Amino acid sequence: MMAMPQDGFCFLATTKTGSTSLEAAFQRHAQLLARRPPRMKHMTARTFDAVLAPVLEHYGHPRDSYELLCVVREPVDWVHSWWRYRARPEAAGTPNSTAGVSFEAFAERVVSGEVHLGSWVEFTRTLPGRPAVERIYRYENLDRAAAWMAGRLGVAVPQLPRVNVSPRSGSGIATTTRALLEQHFADDVALHDAAR
Repeated sequence: MMAMPQDGFCFLATTKTGSTSLEAAFQRHAQLLARRPPRMKHMTARTFDAVLAPVLEHYGHPRDSYELLCVVREPVDWVHSWWRYRARPEAAGTPNSTAGVSFEAFAERVVSGEVHLGSWVEFTRTLPGRPAVERIYRYENLDRAAAWMAGRLGVAVPQLPRVNVSPRSGSGIATTTRALLEQHFADDVALHDAAR
């Protein structure tokens, strides 16, 4: 999470969407930057409303003076990225490791509820009576999010560094499993489709 209310926006860092790249490119402009622990870095819009919005308001930045911005990823691609991330050698032996687990099996665990990764709809849901997240960009349009942020800050659009990238894998997904994931994340698919 990066707060730049003096420039009219705060960035909510969603998981596995290039948020770390955006943070690396723009962190020097932030009034507030939350990087650790992960739950603070990836705070939801509701947590932002409950915890940080009052702090910013106390220091002269009422919620209607800035926009909330985040990035969302196509849900099946997002689940695939989580599977690859959890298969990295550093995760071996941990309860979340997917080393030796096929993507099909991981996807089935997600659909069954055994593995809970979250939801874009839940992430972007604000507290009742609070403004919605105003700017939601697609992961595949990360450059547009960066250009908008740079424009607000009055700086040149930076080259986004490639950081925290999940290892590559050629494992595909069966059509039936893709359909199950899309059904499971139907509201998130719709949110992604409606994003900028």
